Amino acid sequence: MNKVLIVDASESDRRLMSGLLVKSGYEPIAVEAMEAAKDEVALSPWRSQRSVERNCHPVQ
Repeated sequence: MNKVLIVDASESDRRLMSGLLVKSGYEPIAVEAMEAAKDEVALSPWRSQRSVERNCHPVQ
């Protein structure tokens, strides 16, 4: 199953997107903030923390 990371401050938006992704065959991992997203990705065996920090950009 393909995993998808959802980062959104809105709980209802996270639930909605997660539901749609599950129906499409994905395994969503939903978090509220970028710091939590970095933690999730750091736990992933296919990414390093350095690449997470390099590719994460704050919302403007």
